[in-house]
Amino acid sequence: EDKLLRPLSAFSDAMTSLAKYITAEHNQKVGLSTATLTLIRDQIQNEFDEEDAEQLRRILPGCAELLGLGPRRPSLFCPSSYADKVALFRSAPQLGSAKRRLRVSLTLAGKESIARMHYAVRRLLKIICSQLKGVVLLIDDLQWSDTATLDLLKSIVLDEEIPRLLIVGAYREDEVPDHHPLAFHIRELEQMNVTITKIRIGNLSVDYAIPLVAEALGMDDDDSKVKSLAETIHRKTEGNPFFMLMFLRSLYDEKLLQYNIGVMKWTWDDDAVNSKIVTDNVASVLVDKMNRLQEDTQKM
Repeated sequence: EDKLLRPLSAFSDAMTSLAKYITAEHNQKVGLSTATLTLIRDQIQNEFDEEDAEQLRRILPGCAELLGLGPRRPSLFCPSSYADKVALFRSAPQLGSAKRRLRVSLTLAGKESIARMHYAVRRLLKIICSQLKGVVLLIDDLQWSDTATLDLLKSIVLDEEIPRLLIVGAYREDEVPDHHPLAFHIRELEQMNVTITKIRIGNLSVDYAIPLVAEALGMDDDDSKVKSLAETIHRKTEGNPFFMLMFLRSLYDEKLLQYNIGVMKWTWDDDAVNSKIVTDNVASVLVDKMNRLQEDTQKM
C-alpha cells in the first residue's frame, strides 16, 4: 500500500522504530533493562481501556507488541455509536431536517474521535518518555504529510506533560510554499510561542561529495578516479545528494558503471561518464527513470 495514501503513515513509521527500540527482542542490544520494559508495559496495560488500545493498534500497527493483548478495564464509551450514526445517516436520504441534525452530530462525533485519538497517543508517549532518558522522533518528508499527521504533531508539541521528547521534522523547503499546510502549522505554532529551531541544509561541497560517492561505491575517497568521478557529478548536480545518487544509479542502469569481479571493485570509463553527465541533466534523468516504470505506474 502506498504510504502517501495512508493517513499518519510517517508518524506511524517513527513510532514503529521507537517500539522496536524498547521491546524485549531489542532491549539487550541497546541497553534497555528488562525492568524498564516491564514497567512501561504495565503502565500501558493499566492506562488504556480496550477501545483506546484497539485504536492505537489500528493507527500504530508497529506498536502492537508493546501495547499487548491482555485483559483491560472496560471502555466507558460505546464503540459502535459513531458507526451506528453513519449507517443511519446513509440509509435515511429522506429525513430532511432530522438528517441535517444527524450530520452535525456526525461532525461532532468525528471531532471527538480525533481528539480522543490524539489524547491516547499523547498518553502513550508520556508513559514511554517518562521511563527513558530521552526520545527523538524523526518525521521525514513532512512536505508530503497529510493533515491528520500535522494535526497530531501539533497536539503532541503543545502537550507540556510529555517529558524529554524531541521531534525532528525534515522537509524540502522548495516544496513548501506559504500556502502549504505544513507552513500554516509552523506559523500557527510560532504564534503560540512554541520554540521551533530551523536548520537549513544546503547542497554538499566537493569536499563532502567525494566521501559520499566513495562510500556508495565502497571505495577509498583518496582514490584519484573516485575524486574525478565525484567532482564531475558534483559539478552537474550542484552537490544535491539526492541527484548525485540518482546519477550514480543511472550510470549503473546504462552499464557505464560496472562491478569488476576480477579486481573486486567498481569500474567506469571516465570519458564515457563525462560525456553522459555533460549531455544529460537532472530533469532528463528523472524522465528517463519514470519511462522505465510500468505503463500503469506511469499513468498514476
